[in-house]
Amino acid sequence: LRPFRRPAPPGARAPALEWYSAVVRVEYVDPQSNLTVRSVPESGRFGDSSPKEDMRGPVGVPRADPKGCAPDTSFYAPGGLGAARWVALVARGGCTFKDKVLAAARRNASAVVVYNEERYGNLTAAMSHAGSGNVVVIMISYPKGQEILDLVHKGIPVVMTIEIGMRHMQEFISGQSVVFVAIAFITMMIISLAWLIFYYIQRFLYTGSQFGSQNHRKETKKVIGQLPLHTVKHGEKGVDVDAENCAVCIENFKVKDVIRILPCKHIFHRICIDPWLLDHRTCPMCKLDVIKALGYWGEPEDIQELPTPEAAPGSVSSGNLSVTSQDEDRNGESNLPSPSTSESRPACPASFKEDAGEDTALLGAVRSDPQHGGPIC
Repeated sequence: LRPFRRPAPPGARAPALEWYSAVVRVEYVDPQSNLTVRSVPESGRFGDSSPKEDMRGPVGVPRADPKGCAPDTSFYAPGGLGAARWVALVARGGCTFKDKVLAAARRNASAVVVYNEERYGNLTAAMSHAGSGNVVVIMISYPKGQEILDLVHKGIPVVMTIEIGMRHMQEFISGQSVVFVAIAFITMMIISLAWLIFYYIQRFLYTGSQFGSQNHRKETKKVIGQLPLHTVKHGEKGVDVDAENCAVCIENFKVKDVIRILPCKHIFHRICIDPWLLDHRTCPMCKLDVIKALGYWGEPEDIQELPTPEAAPGSVSSGNLSVTSQDEDRNGESNLPSPSTSESRPACPASFKEDAGEDTALLGAVRSDPQHGGPIC
């Protein structure tokens, strides 16, 4: 069965979808040694319209034109062409392959062997010769054709054997298909490259924003850490543990709770207000911008951690201020020896007065002792 072929337009050459190779052997008798010489098998190619079958017979060549294009071309062979089946050997060129085959078929040739031009060397090519009948047509290389032709010109009879070789499939890709595939490939490469660039740009921007957000929270946390802390104790003035509550968690302040004092004098649990300030930077009650209230007006990246000043001897920081109950104060005073009336009570350190004065309204840290008539630090 032959494969289906689309009809070609008139005058056009239809490409073959398959082709067969041919195995060519020649043998002759050496006149000097009187021995039969058999050549190494040579590869040829069947014509597109040639029957694929074996053939054997003596080789005949044209008498005048080696290309055998004339309709009345005659052939000769040493020892004559009396055999029923003989092979015509002609050169490529001068006319179409069909003309060569028909000219040899008029002389009863059973096969036509076309040897290629010298410029193609050992190569063979496809041959289109539709309408040439049942003549076996093959092409062989130029060197092999010249070798056989020289033997015939020397008067040495040559017998050629043609056998069917291998079946080959040939796929044809049009120029438009190649261009389309190339454009599609280049387009896909450009799209892939653009997607990769976009992906890495987005990843770089996301990483940068995450890094900036972490720096923002880190610097803001440093500023929040400078706000004063206080531990709630029994009977503390300014903090009513039974009435006042944290505006964030809506729970009353309890003894030993650690509270944070904002610049607006509002107080909250430290564990409640610190996360709030990291996200909002404002007081939950009066909306005061705590960061700006502390004197930081620039961007969070410009905030630097300020060193905490060391407390002078005898001074107490407001962040660590502790106020004991009145009962504890009286007990402590009763255990101390009574000073002489002529001695004056030592004054509170100036630094303590300044620090404690900031929280007087809230905590009542500085108060008067009714027994001694002086301030108690």
